[in-house]
Amino acid sequence: MSIKSEININEKVISLYEKLFSHKWAIPVFLLGVSVTAFGLLIPNLGYYMDDWHHVYYSYILGSDGLRDMLLIGSNRPYAAWFYDSIFNLFGYKPLGWHIVALVLRWATVVIFWLIFGSLWGKFQRQNVYISLLFLVYPYFMLQPMAVAYSLHWMGFFLYALSLWLMVIAEKKRGYFGAVFVLIALVAEWSHLVSSEYFSGLELLRPLILWILLYRKEKNILRRTRNVFWKWLPFLLVLAVYIYWRFFLLALPGGDRNTPVMLLQFFSEPLQIFASLFNTMIQDAAIVMFNGWHNVVAAKVLNLTNLFNRYVLLVITFSFIFVFIWLKNTYGLRKENIVAPERKRWQKEMLGIGLGILSFGPLPIWLIGQDISSHKNQMAATRFGLASMLGATLILVVVIDYFITQKGKANIAVALLVALSIGVHLNNAHQYQRSWEKQLNLFQQFTQRVPDLEPNTAIISEGEILFFMGEYPTAYALNTIYSDERTGEESNYWFYAIYSSFYGVLNQFFDGMILEENFLLSDFSGNSKESLIISFEPELEQCLWVLRPEDSDLRLISELERKASLISAIDRIQIESKAPRLLPPEIFGKEIPENWCSYYQKADLARQRGEWAKITSLWEDAQKSDKNPANGFEYIPFIEGYAHQENWESVKKMTRHANKVSQGMASILCSTLYNIKDTTPSSVERDNSLTRLTDYLQCQE
Repeated sequence: MSIKSEININEKVISLYEKLFSHKWAIPVFLLGVSVTAFGLLIPNLGYYMDDWHHVYYSYILGSDGLRDMLLIGSNRPYAAWFYDSIFNLFGYKPLGWHIVALVLRWATVVIFWLIFGSLWGKFQRQNVYISLLFLVYPYFMLQPMAVAYSLHWMGFFLYALSLWLMVIAEKKRGYFGAVFVLIALVAEWSHLVSSEYFSGLELLRPLILWILLYRKEKNILRRTRNVFWKWLPFLLVLAVYIYWRFFLLALPGGDRNTPVMLLQFFSEPLQIFASLFNTMIQDAAIVMFNGWHNVVAAKVLNLTNLFNRYVLLVITFSFIFVFIWLKNTYGLRKENIVAPERKRWQKEMLGIGLGILSFGPLPIWLIGQDISSHKNQMAATRFGLASMLGATLILVVVIDYFITQKGKANIAVALLVALSIGVHLNNAHQYQRSWEKQLNLFQQFTQRVPDLEPNTAIISEGEILFFMGEYPTAYALNTIYSDERTGEESNYWFYAIYSSFYGVLNQFFDGMILEENFLLSDFSGNSKESLIISFEPELEQCLWVLRPEDSDLRLISELERKASLISAIDRIQIESKAPRLLPPEIFGKEIPENWCSYYQKADLARQRGEWAKITSLWEDAQKSDKNPANGFEYIPFIEGYAHQENWESVKKMTRHANKVSQGMASILCSTLYNIKDTTPSSVERDNSLTRLTDYLQCQE
């Protein structure tokens, strides 16, 4: 091949390379790649959490009508039902579909804002991409894995952005096409308002966008002000109609949980309320702008003995290299023809919009008396800063552009921030992954131990046993499992944690107190003495323990759990039900492969049924599968099983082994041996075996 031919081929490759990077739609594709890296790598392993569960329950058990009624009473958003119904019908009830939807909506929202900024500041392509990248992975909103609950918020944000973009296009089109775009923009505005009120405050940003847009055409301030008002008026009217409909026409059977208390107080105490709102605005803006970034350098991330941390570090490294190379080589971003006055004006406009978003974005939250700074759960409060993240990003990019004037250094800074933010989101998703794994573990063991349960039974633990959950989400998950989706027949159970619900009334709790809950459309009424007490600490290599009054001598649980075990009503487990209870596969997917805890739960249920031969058979099956308990307490059903089968050699062997596996087993083993003595037929071998064991354990009857 001649040198000339090689040069021609190289020129073609370079030309193709530049076309690929400079193509306008290469940027959305690039942003999608960043989205998948930050939010998509772990989504096959994510599930449902917290507020996801009541949406799943009402849709799965009661269908569209139940979901709509719940949204009306629970969140005052009845017109959000179209969104939930659509996604459930499209993807079914497995979590994966919702996580894909949440990712796509977040990405689509960013792309629309990129189009808006491109329409307003076409020369500032590089800065517009900086904004898009940093807004996409801004390390503040930590509830992304709660996909059912917060996909609606991203849908609302997307519809707002779409409405804003169509408004900008309409101004450029004018005439018939301009009117059509305005009409579609108004529909999008109404849709985001009635679906979720979170972004209604951003409607006050439209005049500023129009002012910047009209600046290029109209220099006369008076005429520009008049034009801005008339172009904003249709959108202002839609906002006014929404406010009137929302607070005066919409019938809310359960009362309005979003009453604008601050607005009502403003009419009687305007100065005090204004000062309070201003103070709240400053504090919340500071939290959104700065709090998320301390996570990017958290010391625990640098613990390289952890395998997942090493994986995250690898992803961060490759992300930095990839983003930097992309920014450096994107053809359209390397050509800049911006003079100093244009840059200054752009910085001022961006700063103004950023401050406007920080001021107006959380306004709906502030007006109902909520805020970020005083919220007791700062992680949950990150949802209040969703709109503000965009404003914080604009200000951050202005700061980068002002202080780092060299493109190469600015590219490095942005690539580093993006890569570190990706690491934050990966670590966050990993925590949610662990929560889902723990949920699957709990629910599968619970269904193996409890094939059915008397109605109005509470399931109670010492503390909350599932992170990113809570009492009512765990209750809804259990009710989803035990209800009959074919008939719409609801089960009626609730979950409580003693420390959070009864710590101040322990005496009444132990004596037997009425338990009542009225949450959304669900009512629960039970009694503390008609409850199951459970202990679940898989981190200590323990299975789920459904405690019995006989377990009050167990030293492996806390004093509070021992006392609570005395009121554990295991007779509420309907042991007559022979059909195994399975987790709904359309929600949970495939069951966890059988492990030791599967054998333990089945043996514990068989003990309650008095099926002693089945217990010994389960032990033999476990041994064949090389499954063994890691805790001495989990030998006890098998000790009792072999005792009732009069296999005293196995009883002696297991008892000694249980005592060695876990410290503090003597008390519960002694109680077990005394119970065996009372419930098995007398024989010389039995009496000799029990005597030797009680002497070995130094039991005192």
